[in-house]
Amino acid sequence: MATVEKRGKCYRITVAAGIDLNGKQIRHRLNWTPDEKLTPRQVEKELNRQIARFEEQVKTGSIAAEGNIRFADFAERYMADYGRPNLKPTTLANYQRNLVRINQAIGHIRLKDLTTFHIQAFYRNLQESGIRSREVATCKVDLMELIGNQRGAMTAFSDRAKVSRATVKQAIDGKPINRASADSIAAALGQKTTKLFEVTPHGEPLAPATIRSYHRTISSILEKAVKWHCIPTNPAEGAELPSMTGHKARYLDEPDTKRMLQLLQAEPIKWRAPIIFDLLSGLRRAELLGLRWQDIDLDTGVVHIVQTSNYVSGAGVYVGTPKTEDSDRYLKVSQTAILILLEYKLFFWSIRHGRMICGRRSGTPGREPQRMTAFLQTR
Repeated sequence: MATVEKRGKCYRITVAAGIDLNGKQIRHRLNWTPDEKLTPRQVEKELNRQIARFEEQVKTGSIAAEGNIRFADFAERYMADYGRPNLKPTTLANYQRNLVRINQAIGHIRLKDLTTFHIQAFYRNLQESGIRSREVATCKVDLMELIGNQRGAMTAFSDRAKVSRATVKQAIDGKPINRASADSIAAALGQKTTKLFEVTPHGEPLAPATIRSYHRTISSILEKAVKWHCIPTNPAEGAELPSMTGHKARYLDEPDTKRMLQLLQAEPIKWRAPIIFDLLSGLRRAELLGLRWQDIDLDTGVVHIVQTSNYVSGAGVYVGTPKTEDSDRYLKVSQTAILILLEYKLFFWSIRHGRMICGRRSGTPGREPQRMTAFLQTR
């Protein structure tokens, strides 16, 4: 026989399931929150349905004792038993990163006690100002003078500081960089960070897309808890997510595209080819870097998107499958795209064989291929 206790907007349904080995009564609980749009009569009808359903699940043993496990502990089991064997490395890395903040908020709550309101409160907290508590640093000295103006000085300093060359250039130009990078630059110069940089807090709410990423992590874990009969329903399903209204994707308009193509004409083919081909084909970055010559029919202009090349911090570069089943596809590209590939292929062939192009030796055999991009290399 079930008992029902109303707690605010939530109903707690308790069903007894016998006595355990220690003589203690086993109780299973379900927290159910009705939709605010339901009338009192509809709430009563749905509550009775939830009670009957929960009693049946307890009776048949489909509600496991694992419902008493904390969310953080179940998430760890999920990652070990399902995540690592089945998720793509990029997805796995995102889940691991998201779980740090998720566990701080709801990790202590038992699965059977976790409600939509807990999850909703977490999402609301992520939208508050100051949640992204980090510091940014803006250089207040002539950093280029400290690094040196000689050829290759910036690259050498970047390697010594273990900071990307782009970040060093950003600091030199007086643009803000993150505090960790500023600390590394200052340490490489033997200076205190505050002597070289103006450090300021940079608190802002998380973007809607980031909050939705947290939701995907929580929902995926709880959906598996339902499938493994730890809880009857997924409380994340009813959570309200922030709207993506007003979010605009960044893209090149026609004048910008023409200008970029003009500037590319002065660049070597090894850089010009991947950028122009990506512009003409519309491939995702990972799809572009995953292309192989064997995936391209130069006679018909058909490209087979069959693999991707991705990077995960700590794991390095790995070859994977396209994002979705529909992403594994055949794509017809223009004659212009094929011509740029042929020019690139000729360049690559000439480098390997040390041949002359336009009266000049194309490069040093055996060395240039290591400096070329990963685009369309033999793998």
